[in-house]
Amino acid sequence: MIRLRPWKKADFEELLTWFSDEETFSRWSAGKFTWPLTMEQLLEYYERFEKDERGWIFAALDEGGALAGHLLMRKADYERNSVHFGFIVVSPGMRGKGAGKAMVQQALKFAGEILGMERATLGVFENNPAARHCYEAAGFAAEGITRDAFRYRGESWAVIDMAAKAK
Repeated sequence: MIRLRPWKKADFEELLTWFSDEETFSRWSAGKFTWPLTMEQLLEYYERFEKDERGWIFAALDEGGALAGHLLMRKADYERNSVHFGFIVVSPGMRGKGAGKAMVQQALKFAGEILGMERATLGVFENNPAARHCYEAAGFAAEGITRDAFRYRGESWAVIDMAAKAK
C-alpha cells in the first residue's frame, strides 16, 4: 500500500541519496536541476511550489510510513480540469515492486477526488522504458511525441506525452 502526503523539507535529505549517476538524474530532472543535486536546489524548488497556487509536491509513503517516492503536480488548469505530473521518482529500495504504479494511481485519485480534475498529463523520455511501462500500468496512454526535447551529452532525447483519466 502506498499513501500520499504533502512533501516536507525534511524529506529532501533522503531524496538527495536517490540518484547515483548523472544520466538517471537527468531522466528525472530534465535539466531543471543540475548534477550533482544539492540541498540548496531542492529548497529553492520547495519554496517555489509553496507559493504556486497551481502546484503541489507530494511524498509517497510505504505501509510503514517510510518515504517511498516523490511526485509533483503542477499546471493545475481549473477551466480544462487538468493537472500535469512531474519529477516522479521512487526510492531505490522500492523500485521494481509496484510502488511507482501505486504512487501514480494514488496521484490520479487525488487529482480526481480532491482537486476535481478530469485528466492528468505527464511526459516521459522515450529512452526510459521502465518509467513508461509504470505509467501505462497506472492508466496513462501516449498521446504524442516531441522529438529533440532534451539534449544530454550530445544525444537528443524525445519526450512521450501521456495522459490519463483522473479517478
